[in-house]
Amino acid sequence: MKAGLQLYNFRKELKNDFQGTMREIAKLGFDGVEFATFYGDMEPAEIAAFLKELKLECAGTMFKPEEIRDPASKVYDYARALKSPGVTHSIMTDFVAGYDAIKADIAAAGKAAWQNGFVFAYHNHWREFELIDGVPAMEKILAETDPVTVKMEADICWINRGGLNPPAFLRKYRSRINQLHVKDISVPDDTATTTELGKGVVDVKGSVEAAREIGIEWLIYEQDNSADPFKSAAESLKTLRALMA
Repeated sequence: MKAGLQLYNFRKELKNDFQGTMREIAKLGFDGVEFATFYGDMEPAEIAAFLKELKLECAGTMFKPEEIRDPASKVYDYARALKSPGVTHSIMTDFVAGYDAIKADIAAAGKAAWQNGFVFAYHNHWREFELIDGVPAMEKILAETDPVTVKMEADICWINRGGLNPPAFLRKYRSRINQLHVKDISVPDDTATTTELGKGVVDVKGSVEAAREIGIEWLIYEQDNSADPFKSAAESLKTLRALMA
């Protein structure tokens, strides 16, 4: 398994100084980074060369949903240049009211990505676990889309907030989950309380054990909010490395 860092943690710093912030991130010791829709206004070949210079791998590429659904989109040039293990998107909406359209869009994203030689993974938040006829919307999506072209980048924090057990969910959907967001939180219903790994209420240890069992390559640390993202990342990486050992 490899330790990845979700760049959303540093969204403010990256907007202010993309290359400088990336150079500081490279010093933290993660194996790679997952991009969060922002690529520093650099062209695909340029950012790929920059990442290589930093000795970081690409742990994943996130784009806007409409970009992934377009098979001719330039986002695939980025994914290809970066040698991304997949392409990912996420949405925040009412999954019960809009279920049919959402499912169709996710299926279309999977098809377009497959046409470009990539695996598409949907990244969950918590609203995906609202019930439709007694079944969480996310589970219905997985059941009703192509298991070859539609995978899932599971976020254990939001699975927990959705009322499910993250390790059990990972094992249940082992064939559909190709990446993992490892995130902790103190108060599940308060997104401002995301915290360093091991300091919150999420079963991070059990989730890492399940990830190892089902063969997930990238464990991607994400912390939506931190007063000092560099300090938080260093602390969380130490915890993650210990759990991965």
